Amino acid sequence: MSIRVRILTLLLAALVVTPASVAAAQTATPTKDVPIPPKIPSPPSDTTAPTVHILTGKNGDVVEEYRQGGQLFMVRITPPHGKPYTLHDSNGDGKLDKADNNGDVAPVYWTVYEWN
Repeated sequence: MSIRVRILTLLLAALVVTPASVAAAQTATPTKDVPIPPKIPSPPSDTTAPTVHILTGKNGDVVEEYRQGGQLFMVRITPPHGKPYTLHDSNGDGKLDKADNNGDVAPVYWTVYEWN
């Protein structure tokens, strides 16, 4: 036989045998029992999870109130124009303290003199 005939015979044999062998291999392999995954813990109850109440003021400010256990611990205010800021109850005394994103003290600017 010539080389071309041998190659053609091998290719045809591979095409004929491959689908049958694949089907036989799929049915011949035993399926293993998949272990049951561990139980997912339930979400925290309403008393421990913080709740967020979102309000929109008349001037367009978006106020997000964060409460945990019924006590207000943080307020985030997002004005329509400008930088958002947060107020935290840092020591748990019930009073909100202003803090910037990096925790620095916000400077106070006073207008001393103006001219045209």
